Amino acid sequence: MDKRYETIKLFFEEEAHKYTDTLGNTYTSCTTLLHGYAPEFDKAYWLRKKAKETGLSEADIAKNWKDITDESCARGTKTHNYLEDGVKEVSKFKKAVQYLTDIKSGRMVTVADIPYLNVKPLDIPKFIEATENRYPEIYNVFKYYTDNGYKIFGEIGVYLIDYLISGTIDVLCIRDDQFVILDYKTNKDGLKFESGYYRRDKSQKPWQLTNDWVSKKETLKAPVSHLPNCNGSIYSLQLSMYATMVNLVTGLPCAGLGLCHIGTPFIKNEYGMPKRNIKGMYIIDEKGSETVKWYPIKFYHNECMKILNDHKLNIGAANINKQFKLAM
Repeated sequence: MDKRYETIKLFFEEEAHKYTDTLGNTYTSCTTLLHGYAPEFDKAYWLRKKAKETGLSEADIAKNWKDITDESCARGTKTHNYLEDGVKEVSKFKKAVQYLTDIKSGRMVTVADIPYLNVKPLDIPKFIEATENRYPEIYNVFKYYTDNGYKIFGEIGVYLIDYLISGTIDVLCIRDDQFVILDYKTNKDGLKFESGYYRRDKSQKPWQLTNDWVSKKETLKAPVSHLPNCNGSIYSLQLSMYATMVNLVTGLPCAGLGLCHIGTPFIKNEYGMPKRNIKGMYIIDEKGSETVKWYPIKFYHNECMKILNDHKLNIGAANINKQFKLAM
């Protein structure tokens, strides 16, 4: 473990919604950093275009986009919290970190604190009970790792003091010789590892998504311009960045990355896609069941190191070296 993490800690200032360290440096979140490598969405252009197509005002279209985004985020947060609270309660994670979080308001518990945490292996039967037996596919994966000597941490922070990057890992499975990172996603369309979109049936009002996939030749920005612009690439880079960060902090190798997509049971249209109501919102089938699918994720370590070095150049090495020289 890098000894500097014994004295340089990470804090979250809720009112300002920013991450800082003991020395006062401000950190960029991993998610914010990676989305900067996706092509920009020209909101003004698309608002004008959609207003012309639909006859609605740009303000109404913008509100509809916001409503859909807000609902999706709220639904995703609810599922994340449900699973993560189950991990923390059953493994006594909350009790183990209590003395750390009491040191100072806003102090985050991170990967660097793991040597000081007395956390028992996740009790799978109790975890199943805590999550009402809703996710057997997740239980099987967790059981595999606990049976093989891993301790499981839910929603634990990680940060790099040399790059001023921070993030929160959904699920970290770790043992003395290696680690695995798992993540949950709940987005409507699942994962795609190619650039493109589903064609829309605009003969209906509101328009409905079809199952006709249209491929595009669009990539992320350098230094990852060899990757297609799609959520699969961004999610893969996100997990890879977390793994790179854990490796740099602990010195342990990454043994694997996995992403679990939890699908909401939407009412389907005639194309088998989530149906939109008259307000343009997607309708949830209250009697339906969530779907769970695991994806093995490629570890883009070299790409992440290029992104980190690119970020360090952008923020200016002098801005962090001036303060970190005192802590080396």
